[in-house]
Amino acid sequence: MQQDRIYELEQFILRTGGDPNDVHQRPTFSPQHQVLPRPPRTSSNLDQKQDNSGISCSSELTSYKTRAAYLVEHDKQIRYIDTPVWYSWSEARTPDGEAEASQQKRSVSPQRQAQLSTSYYPALLDPPAAACADEILNRHPPPKAACGLWTAYLTNVHPLVKLFFDWDKAPMMNRAANEPASLSSPQEALVFAIYFITVLSLSDAECKVMFDTSERLLLLDDFQSSVEAVLERVGYASTSDLLVLQALYLYALAMRNRARPSTLFSLNIGMYDQLTSVGIAIQIAQRIGLHRDGDLLGLSPMVAEERRRTWWQMQQVDMLISLVVGCVPMSLNANWDTNMPANLEDSDVWPNMKTLPPDRPGLTSVSQVLYKYTIDQYIRTTAQRGAAWLTSAKVSMMEKDAWTEYIRKELVDNFLQYCEPVNPIHLYIQIGVQSFLLAAQRSAWQPLMANTRISDMSLGDRDDFLKNCTKIMDYYILVKTTPTLAHFQWYYEYYFASSALVYVIVEAHHRAATAEAVSLWAIINRVCELHPKLMALGSGLESSAIAHLIIRAWQQRQGYLERQQTRDIEKPWCVAKLEAHVNARNPETVPDGQHASGDPIDPDLINFELIDWSAWEAGPAGQFLPAIRPEDKT
Repeated sequence: MQQDRIYELEQFILRTGGDPNDVHQRPTFSPQHQVLPRPPRTSSNLDQKQDNSGISCSSELTSYKTRAAYLVEHDKQIRYIDTPVWYSWSEARTPDGEAEASQQKRSVSPQRQAQLSTSYYPALLDPPAAACADEILNRHPPPKAACGLWTAYLTNVHPLVKLFFDWDKAPMMNRAANEPASLSSPQEALVFAIYFITVLSLSDAECKVMFDTSERLLLLDDFQSSVEAVLERVGYASTSDLLVLQALYLYALAMRNRARPSTLFSLNIGMYDQLTSVGIAIQIAQRIGLHRDGDLLGLSPMVAEERRRTWWQMQQVDMLISLVVGCVPMSLNANWDTNMPANLEDSDVWPNMKTLPPDRPGLTSVSQVLYKYTIDQYIRTTAQRGAAWLTSAKVSMMEKDAWTEYIRKELVDNFLQYCEPVNPIHLYIQIGVQSFLLAAQRSAWQPLMANTRISDMSLGDRDDFLKNCTKIMDYYILVKTTPTLAHFQWYYEYYFASSALVYVIVEAHHRAATAEAVSLWAIINRVCELHPKLMALGSGLESSAIAHLIIRAWQQRQGYLERQQTRDIEKPWCVAKLEAHVNARNPETVPDGQHASGDPIDPDLINFELIDWSAWEAGPAGQFLPAIRPEDKT
């Protein structure tokens, strides 16, 4: 594709210290594999960060050397190497003559020829047959819809996912809407990833206005397949292009609730062919050198800051998905030194600046991610004592409380004290910080409940734990029902605290004969109305387990009301709905839904005295969820 070749030539000129817009400049080239000398910080070639087409040039790094670490250009790719000893660029290549003779001996497809032209053998992650450019070009939305998606991205996604500067990608998105054929392959990958995650953030009504169709799920399927096709065509698994990495990240984030968590955590050929993952993205980021701070590498302020934004955003979601899968993020103990992004607006950073300005006081549009990065940094520091330090029974509650209080003070001083509830972003920060502190407190208390019967716990401990969990559910309800936060709801689903809801259900069972049961069932019913996956038994073992817990807990409450000869007992909406789902799924089920012959969860094994809380904290992990323990059944 001619545009791709032009893009690659421009990037090559920039990497060698030239300016593709200066037609009078004499080009200078260095021998292949040679590490170019580090240019001075004041050099103009480091300050030229955007060409006339608006292409992001955050991947146009000049090769440099500092101590034993390198950024080198090879095969039109920029790679980070800690030391030249561990790998020789020439080892993986066959002489050109041998490669050519080898290809002449057999008949291969054009896609295979493209792979073999690099003299590497194709591997598992190499695309077997990428979609052609014309096919992908036909998948672009109409100009009006494309512009609408970019506007929606800036409103719904960009405030929560700060990967880049909005002004830097605006020219690219404008070309995508009006001249999609002019995009390079890396740009097209990012464009389709932006479309995909933006549709995920829209409501059915918004999709109908933008696309004249209410089939939002079909749109998601179409854009998902488009992103996958472009990522395969661009060779995502071997890329060293920051645009492709950002596209890969947005794709993995959009797939968070569409694919198995374990699939996103590593790689699983199953649900979707060649599903990408945060794990692969982080490995690519390390190959590009994002785990090293750009200032130490001598990069320009703008490039260094975009790299920081991308790296920290990936770390944050890696931690999120790792918690869902039940694994410890490897980056917690990894050796990386990328500084946290600055508290600056997008407009505070521009291509030709020499240094970044000081952080703005108070809150900015990037503060919504900075408070999460602050939490991640403290968790990473704590991980040096052990990944499960907060949930360890060997650590005293006094020490855990001191740790939680220290983080709370930092978050209050740096974020909460500046929040204005009338500002949606500020309100979202407030809810996020308070939800984290409650979750940390719940995790610290978890050892008190390990292998312990609920009825053996003191009433005071149970009351405290229940108060914590109901507050978490109250915050969830607040986000889902506040109109000004409607465009952020898609992201908040990623942080749904299943274990908190389970404890509320467990206490609703144990407190069935108390006046408190009324408020507990009101919370359970409201959460089920607002969280659609809880009502979809086919969405996973976690939802099936919660469904059966709800049904059995209500049976306890209904039995008490009947013994009290209560008239006109009103069954909660969620219970009636779930019982209907269970009965429809299991034809042999008796009317009250007590026996699930074909269900992965056997209700007869439900034990409200002993719940495996560690399993609920870890999440389903794509495997059987041992959430309901049959031991010591009462």
